[in-house]
Amino acid sequence: MPIETPMHYLVMLDTLNALPPEALARRLSGLYEHSDWVVERAAAERPFASMEVLLTACANAVRQASDAERHQLILAHPELAAGKLETLTPASQGEQRGAGLDQLDDATRERFLTANADYQARHGIPFIICVKGHSATSILEELERRLPQSTEAEYQEALAQIHAIAAVRLPGLLEAS
Repeated sequence: MPIETPMHYLVMLDTLNALPPEALARRLSGLYEHSDWVVERAAAERPFASMEVLLTACANAVRQASDAERHQLILAHPELAAGKLETLTPASQGEQRGAGLDQLDDATRERFLTANADYQARHGIPFIICVKGHSATSILEELERRLPQSTEAEYQEALAQIHAIAAVRLPGLLEAS
């Protein structure tokens, strides 16, 4: 489904299209968690005529990255419901708060910690999900549902979720720019 780009974002995109790649990456810092290289490399596909085109360019940059770079991109994401919101990026803090992950009772937090540890042990990566539209309960259910999947499937799902997170973050970053 195409992402609609409101007119005022088109003006912002024109400004971003004129920036050097490093400046563009700084302006959209945080679009990809601790991985500004994604936006910097996506700059090669400018001009960005819409938010969708920008996000597609970012997805292409990730796809063209080395296996090690994609792995580092995945590892840059925080563990959900770990109770350390102050150590997260502002975007991750807001997203986790929005899903209620900062308000868990002790039993639910313990389920999260156990499921996160099991997931990490099985797949070698953190569980990643775009929390927009989810509750703490639905995130935990998805974590438990995905735990037995193959590591290759979870690696690909992690990348898909990272791109979904970027799509959620982009409007706020455009507003801030």
